[in-house]
Amino acid sequence: MSIMKSFLRKAYQSDHILEIIFSSSRWFFLVVSILVFWSQYEEGKTSQLYLFVYLVLFGVIYMALADLCLHKAPIRSKWYTIMTKGSPVFDYIAYLALIALTGGIDSPLFPIGYLIILHASVYWKFTGALITSVLLMLGYSGVFVIQGAFDLETVTYFISQLVFLFLVGFIGGLIVSRERQHFLDKSVLEGIANRDFLTNLLNHRSFQEHLKKAYEQKNKFYLVLADVDKFKQVNDKYGHVVGDQVLQRIATILEETVSAKFGNAFRYGGEEFALILYNEEAVVKAILSEMKDKIAAEQFIVEIGSFSVTMSFGCIKHKEETPLELIEEADKLLYTAKEQGRNRIVFQDEKEQVTQLCI
Repeated sequence: MSIMKSFLRKAYQSDHILEIIFSSSRWFFLVVSILVFWSQYEEGKTSQLYLFVYLVLFGVIYMALADLCLHKAPIRSKWYTIMTKGSPVFDYIAYLALIALTGGIDSPLFPIGYLIILHASVYWKFTGALITSVLLMLGYSGVFVIQGAFDLETVTYFISQLVFLFLVGFIGGLIVSRERQHFLDKSVLEGIANRDFLTNLLNHRSFQEHLKKAYEQKNKFYLVLADVDKFKQVNDKYGHVVGDQVLQRIATILEETVSAKFGNAFRYGGEEFALILYNEEAVVKAILSEMKDKIAAEQFIVEIGSFSVTMSFGCIKHKEETPLELIEEADKLLYTAKEQGRNRIVFQDEKEQVTQLCI
């Protein structure tokens, strides 16, 4: 049950997961289409058979390429965009061909059209859903005209199907668009709540949540507390506007150095920052050394010239400590770095051995 909830949550939050679901459903409906066509096929209609075989082969090739892009291509790459946003066009063409080959307006595959409309609404919202439903209505009407059955019962059935397509496009597109807009608005608000306004780093609240989650999941990680050395002197000498610029630049250096695969950077408060790093000791030391050197080398231009700042770090490997205990230990290591000359890293490994990395 928890796995299903996790999957549904990811599907709700990610267009990529939704695209995978739609892509997987195509394979299912391809099998269903083959079974339906085979059950309806009449011997002697070889042209119809050849057309269906070609359609299936084209569909298999397209869907295989689409799956390859979904699982291998970067999400924002050109090919990924073409294959995903172009997929409703393929679905539309294939759908009309399948309808025509499996009974016309009586085809049991008709409800697939509803999924195509919902798929279009993912990328083009309400307008896309409405346009797609109109296009499906026009294509379905073409199938009806070619089929040539115009008795009252058939016409009534045909019109009711058109109405259903329009209603799904109008009401379904409206609901999907509203829900997605609600999710986007919620994401924006969550981003505001979890981000520090000045530096745009994750804030103290988010730090506590990440630390608690890492602790509860028993992840292996290092906690780092870092503090800008003699920052009060910067504010006193150059003003708080310059001080804010210093914090913003340091935050950028921290975030650029700590990529997603390494962990997260947070503004802990004031001129103090925190890092949660998920990696081996040697890599963590290399990351911290790179940060320290980049910050020390950064020059801040002011009217009277330029200046630089340094930063001290306290780093500890998580063992069995609670989040509060871990913060207290990291803070002690940071204080030791300050006491022993600043611009250095005081590092405690899992064996509780303390080492210093400094210039």
